[in-house]
Amino acid sequence: MSRLLSADFARRFFRSLCPLVMALAVVALAVPRLEARGDPLRMTGEGSDKAFLPTKPWSGYWWSRKEGKLVKGWAGNEAPFKKYDRFVQARTGRNPGAHAWEANPAHGHYDPSGPSWAGHCNGWAAAAVMEPEPRQPRTLEGITFTTADQKALLSEMWMDCRTLFYGRRKDDLMPFSLDIYPHIFHRLLVENIKQKKRAIVADTSFSRAVWNYPIYGYETQWKRRWWLPGMVHVTTTVYFADDGVKPEFLGTKTFTKTYHYILQVNSRGEIIGGTWDPRSLWDHPDFVWIPTADSPAQGGENPKLDPSFVYAITRGETAHLHLAMASTATTPEASLREAGIDPDAYFR
Repeated sequence: MSRLLSADFARRFFRSLCPLVMALAVVALAVPRLEARGDPLRMTGEGSDKAFLPTKPWSGYWWSRKEGKLVKGWAGNEAPFKKYDRFVQARTGRNPGAHAWEANPAHGHYDPSGPSWAGHCNGWAAAAVMEPEPRQPRTLEGITFTTADQKALLSEMWMDCRTLFYGRRKDDLMPFSLDIYPHIFHRLLVENIKQKKRAIVADTSFSRAVWNYPIYGYETQWKRRWWLPGMVHVTTTVYFADDGVKPEFLGTKTFTKTYHYILQVNSRGEIIGGTWDPRSLWDHPDFVWIPTADSPAQGGENPKLDPSFVYAITRGETAHLHLAMASTATTPEASLREAGIDPDAYFR
């Protein structure tokens, strides 16, 4: 009798545990999914996150200074700056000399003896982020500007734009040099790609050479170890627009790089610091920068390049002549007289 009672009690006991076990299993399965939809800047457990821009930056050639395609042309294509000079001369009667300036080795934009990596990648990267991709050739003043010509002019125009800059350019191979820290890199990805919906640019070369590429997306996952309180191990795959294309290329060629790093978090899971994982110690971004919405500096690095004429070519907008290119100088008095106001009546 006692054995029957014991068996019956055991059956009822384990039967009562079944709902509890099932509930715990559901919770265990649900926690990672909830964490994956959580805040990637507040890591309270294991989780993952991803974000991509709706429109990718466009790919374009990086205009090697050593090859000099901007001043010599390529494969039967006339140099873009020669076309630009002829266009401006047709509009103003004056040759602005953009090609001559670009072709002068003293200015550093065309350097046959320079390093093989040097080029206009920063100008292309900024233009790819800030400007719509030229998709059609345009003929103005009898001069046809191909999409490659238009991308070349935009890349030069954005060579010296205003930026937000993070990190420092690296000139050595020491792993602990002051380049960008991983917690700053992680935050820049989330705050810009996910929250502000804007691209950022990174130098992916861990050396003196600089290779700038726009970032348009990321996928990240993180894990916390119970034996390492306050530490989160993170693996992030970053999606870049590539410049390893021919000048005539249209669209976006992409590539990815995966980085490993360890973030320090406080008791609330908020990121307060970080270090690069040994797997990425010699392979992580050197610095990150964000081209702003401000207009680029006059002419970029080439002072003979006028943005208003570049936009007349790439967008079809009416070019506004700068005073330096006007056929006659305009004084304040002349402006007033043109408006029908006698300056002598007010200022004499």
